[in-house]
Parts: sequence; structure tokens; C-alpha cells
Amino acid sequence: MAIIFDHVSHTYLEKTPFQFQALRDISLTIHPQSFTAIIGHTGSGKSTLIQHINALLVPSSGTLTVNDIKIVANKTPKQVKLLRAYAGLVFQFPEYQLFEETVEQDVMFGPLNFGKTKLEARAIAHAMLTKVGIDASFYQRSPFELSGGERRRVAIAGILALQPKVLILDEPTAGLDPQGARMLMDIFKDLQQQGLTIILVTHDMNMVYAYADEVIVMDQGKVSLHTSTLALFHQPNLPIALAVPQLVALVHTLQAQGMNLDLSKIRTIDELVREVNGLKVS
Repeated sequence: MAIIFDHVSHTYLEKTPFQFQALRDISLTIHPQSFTAIIGHTGSGKSTLIQHINALLVPSSGTLTVNDIKIVANKTPKQVKLLRAYAGLVFQFPEYQLFEETVEQDVMFGPLNFGKTKLEARAIAHAMLTKVGIDASFYQRSPFELSGGERRRVAIAGILALQPKVLILDEPTAGLDPQGARMLMDIFKDLQQQGLTIILVTHDMNMVYAYADEVIVMDQGKVSLHTSTLALFHQPNLPIALAVPQLVALVHTLQAQGMNLDLSKIRTIDELVREVNGLKVS
């Protein structure tokens, strides 16, 4: 099901001296099974936007529809528990949410809370831990004994154990080394190909270019652009002074040197190598 924002605005600390309007008349549709990146400068409204999808925040005005559940202004929906199972939100540094004694217990917590038996919850936990690359040797260890990247994957497994249809990620690779970040992003891309809708908030334009299908550009609480990833980075002048992905800059440099490269066919360094080798062969 599509996620539909219909003239959504959100104001923090309304009717106080500290009132601040974070979202301004947002109307947009996030398509099912898409990989959508939400980008923009700090304070542009990205995190506020995504927290509306599972009703951690509700609109000050306007409506939002998620999985046929309508979220209206200033009211938490009655189906909020169902909504939060449908749309799982992974906060930046989600490992800070870990609290159980063992990795297995931590990932089992969500399914148990939603009525699964211990046997069912354990099977789901093992499946989700396997999906994120955590093997059985970790199950009885304390999550606090793990590396930062391992804790991040356990925390994500805990969200996946709720078997959401939408996975919302707020800067999920923050603080990770490049290899760890790529490993996580590959997992998210695989999940999309298995049918999940992935919504990614990030400042990393390299990740956006490599993984996202669509991009929503936020600026001062408004959607300034909603387009395909390739259409965004094919523009000669990017909106709101966005950084050019390194691969795009490299392709532009090679094009300026006379190489007839088609940027629309190049999303990874391996694809660039194939295109360059193809030119040499021809």
C-alpha cells in the first residue's frame, strides 16, 4: 500500500513562545516496494516527516494514510500498535535501544509483545538475525559485548522481527566504517527486492545514488523535489547545493575527457568499469 501525505503540517510546541513549524503543507506519495531516500540539510524536516509514518508524531493539520489507516490531525490512531508493526522505524544509533540480557532475547522481545509464543518468537528471531548476518554463535551473548556494527545489525533484526512491510531508516550507517555501511545497505536493498518498502533518511549522496530508486528533497519543512534518483543527479545544477556523488563526479570527469559514457547505466563502480571496458573493446 502507498503511503500518502495529504497537506500535512507539523508544529512543535504549538501555542507557546517556542513554537516551530517543522513541516509545511506536505503532499506526497511514497510508492510500495520502492527504495525512497529523503534528503536535505539539517533542520529541513526529514526526521519529523518519517516519524509521522508510524504515528510517533501526528499532524498538526492534514492527514496521512498508511496501510488504509488514516492518521488525522492531533489524534493518535486507535490502530497504532498495528501501524508500528507495519512500519518499523530504525532510529539513528539504534543499538542504544538494546536492553535484554542476550541477543536472542532482545530480538524475541517484539514478537512476544505481539502475541507470538516463545517457540514462534525464537524462530522469527533466528531468521531475522541470519538475515542481517548474525550467526548462532552470537545468540547467547550480551548485545553490549558486540562491536558497534554488530549491535546495529542486532537492533535492525529486532525491528525486522515484527515483520514490517515498511522499513524506515534514519541515518542507519552513521558512525560505521565504509565496509560496514555497504554491508548494511546491501541488506536493505535485498529486503526491498523481497517486497519491503524502504525509506532512508541520509546525508550520504553516494548511498542515495547507489541504492535509492526515488528521492524526496526537503527544504525548510517543504518538499522541494520528488523525483527518480537518476533524474535528480542528471541535473546540471543540484537543488539546495546538494553534494554530487563521487561516482557521478567521476563519470562527468571522464565524459569531459571525451569518453561517451551513459550515466543512466552506471550506479556502481563495477558498472563504470564495464562501461569503460566496453568503450575500449568497441
